[in-house]
Amino acid sequence: MKTLIRNGRVALDGRIQSLDVLVEGERIVAVGAPEAASADRVIEAAGCYVLPGFIDFHTHVDDQIGPYYLADTYESATRVALENGITTLCTFVTQESGETLLAAMARARAKAEGRSHSDVLWHLTPTTFSPADIDVLRALVHGGYHTLKLYTTYKAAGIYASYGRIEELFASLGSLGTQFLIHCEDDEIIEAVDASGLDLSKPFSHTRLRPEAAEVIAIKRVAELAIAHRTSMHVVHVSTLEGAQHLVANRSKGDLSFETCPQYLFLDESWLAREDGHRWLCSPPLRGDRAPFLDLIRQGAADIIATDHCPFCAREKDSWNGQDLRTVPNGMPGLGSLPHVTWKIWEDDPDRAALGLSTHVSLNPALRAGLGDRKGSLRPGMDADIVVLDPKGPERPLRSTFSNTHEAYPGFLSSLAMRHVLLRGEARVQDGRLTQPEAPMGLLLQPSPSTLPLT
Repeated sequence: MKTLIRNGRVALDGRIQSLDVLVEGERIVAVGAPEAASADRVIEAAGCYVLPGFIDFHTHVDDQIGPYYLADTYESATRVALENGITTLCTFVTQESGETLLAAMARARAKAEGRSHSDVLWHLTPTTFSPADIDVLRALVHGGYHTLKLYTTYKAAGIYASYGRIEELFASLGSLGTQFLIHCEDDEIIEAVDASGLDLSKPFSHTRLRPEAAEVIAIKRVAELAIAHRTSMHVVHVSTLEGAQHLVANRSKGDLSFETCPQYLFLDESWLAREDGHRWLCSPPLRGDRAPFLDLIRQGAADIIATDHCPFCAREKDSWNGQDLRTVPNGMPGLGSLPHVTWKIWEDDPDRAALGLSTHVSLNPALRAGLGDRKGSLRPGMDADIVVLDPKGPERPLRSTFSNTHEAYPGFLSSLAMRHVLLRGEARVQDGRLTQPEAPMGLLLQPSPSTLPLT
């Protein structure tokens, strides 16, 4: 089957160009002016942008976090993803207490296989680090699992890694091309906060429990280690201006990248002061004075825009007793809103907004995930993950998830319309709706660990 996408405005090589795209089977075979007569199917893209499929680099789905199970399954998460042009979902496998990382991976694979509408890639979060564990990690990295996530906080949850531990992992695994994803909040600074002086019935106190200094100090510490060990490091969900500026200033010294999330651009700490402010509790917290931070991101400072989609059921978010905000599950949905809110960064310049999506929500996530040889751009030979995006569709409210959660962006509207979404050449979405909702075709992009030479 050959599909021609014609008369669209194509994002390619950092420019918007008037080109046609020819797809054969699962791959892009030509970009330019291929003959329409050679196609079995023609998609008319006049008035639309033609963009590489989007990638949400940072999500949490179908998993237990503390006493709560997340609201989105792989099926529901990838459904809202694909309907909004997200053809690859990156999410996490976290090694729980008493289990091996391999057991955790098998658990995630069993939940995702045959149920995912988009392709799926896993970042791994190991929590035990014996010599045998390091050997397994080394084999996994060689086998195609390029990204490991570490936390500089959350001791009680059992996922904390000290700076010493992080340095050991940088030294032992960094030379293999491992991409380290780091949640940066300094645990000592957080533990030193005197909560007795805070009104814990007010969600706004979350901004004091997890101060900006905790993020900034942790970023500086891990960046120094990554530079010293020549290790690739990506800081997730940066929320502070100083932290982002430090990473930008030190890029010439090493392979440092970072993401921010739409909530840190368009929501601020005033949402926590609302009567229902607990619904916007996340970590790091929403911050004040977003204008300078947004301006820095508008300049292209962030490598990736991702959601940190972490959806809890509305009843569980609201079930606290109103006395201690620390009992509220931390996290918000965002997955289905990703392209819409990212567009808003550059909405005064539609071409720039389209390029922003193609760079920060397609190309850069693909490169950082180790998928740059098959996803993230519209070059011949790449997977035909393609979004035909109409910037002038009917205005509608944002919907971050189909699950029963509180919407993160109430009152926000978008006129972006996903006219067509192709996943590896298959037309899976038309006018914002799945064409075959009962037939998920998402791939698990990494091999089963059972096929790898693990010790």
